[in-house]
Amino acid sequence: EWLENCQGIRALDMSLLWSAVTRGSTVLAECGEDHRGGAVLSLARKILSKKPSPGWEFDRGGSLRAAKFHVHDNRLGARETVWTMCCVFDQGFSELQARGFLEKLAFLTEPLRSSREWQSGGTLAAQDSFAPTLLQRMEQASSMGRTAMITSKVDEVKEIMRDNIELLLDRGDKLEALDEKASALSKMSKMFQKRARDAKRFQMWQQAKFGLVVGTAVTVGVGLVVIPPLVAVL
Repeated sequence: EWLENCQGIRALDMSLLWSAVTRGSTVLAECGEDHRGGAVLSLARKILSKKPSPGWEFDRGGSLRAAKFHVHDNRLGARETVWTMCCVFDQGFSELQARGFLEKLAFLTEPLRSSREWQSGGTLAAQDSFAPTLLQRMEQASSMGRTAMITSKVDEVKEIMRDNIELLLDRGDKLEALDEKASALSKMSKMFQKRARDAKRFQMWQQAKFGLVVGTAVTVGVGLVVIPPLVAVL
């Protein structure tokens, strides 16, 4: 009964009602309270029970919504570890905001996921160390509002655009390099064709010279054989 044992970490008067971080099926840290007659707890368990996918999972129950984000980690070798960031929120908290919150949570926990506590700890192993931070992030996400979240998304889009521009510039440099290589190959091809043409011309001249020599030799030979008898007859 992990949600009932939140150790006083509450999320009162917030649109973001509950959040947790798990390693596989083990809940490492969570915070929130259920003031919806058990609906928050029920939806939290439902979203956590969904089979891990390559990315996002969503669910709903009445006016409540749930979202879950998976991070697949193969750093431990052949055994894959699936880290899960999930939350339950009411309909006043948009899906866009929920996505932004969970994405930031994934970045925030990245350096922690290599620690022994997170790698092998049991249920709520990181509750004391991480739940206060989780609650703080929940409060920030709830108070920021739609405008602030959209502004944050715009900044992220700008960063992505900046990366795209750099990639395009790199691609342009690579295309220029390919053009230079293609030009060099074209010159080499033309040079090869010229040399091949010269070699063919030389070969044809050699054949022509050989034919001329053979023809001359045959003519001389015939002359040596035919002319003496003719002279004798005359």
